[in-house]
Amino acid sequence: MPESVPWMAAFSQQSGFRYEPEPDERWLRVWEPFATLRTPVRYEHALHRTFDTTAVSIARFVLAPRTGWAVGDESWIALVQDEGLTGPPAASTNDTAGVFGDLSTALGRQPTGDAAFDNVFASYAESGAALAAAITPSLRKLTLGWRTAMHFELKKGGFILAPITLSPDARSLAWLISAVAAFSEKAKKAAAGRP
Repeated sequence: MPESVPWMAAFSQQSGFRYEPEPDERWLRVWEPFATLRTPVRYEHALHRTFDTTAVSIARFVLAPRTGWAVGDESWIALVQDEGLTGPPAASTNDTAGVFGDLSTALGRQPTGDAAFDNVFASYAESGAALAAAITPSLRKLTLGWRTAMHFELKKGGFILAPITLSPDARSLAWLISAVAAFSEKAKKAAAGRP
């Protein structure tokens, strides 16, 4: 059982989130299976916050150990419920190392037609039209500008954002919270038909 981490408890209180060292995973597991991300063996140290139209959960996720390793890899993941997102599923990743990735997705790989984005990210959707509707030019520009390895996925009712190279510290967590807000804004514009 993970013990409470003092800096996370203080951070969550200052930022208006509720902190759970050992979260109830039922809510987090409803997002699985992910389109491009391996399924974790557990989630821990979760922060939760509900806004007017969204609910945000951010947690550390831990993968099963790779062959020859004693412990599993872990990173941050944000799971955002937003009923305003009603489009078809789409996902994208620039996780070239493959430690966190599982690309055996049922979604087909699709190019966005944006050469700069497609040279960095692999994108997946049921069709090119579905991809264009979900991963708009403004979302591509935003995620490309972050210059960090990540997985993101949009589906009916919300999205996930997993920047896999962030450290387990307050600065990284603050960045992720602001990234979630920016991503949410762009995704809502796409859902409203505004690129």
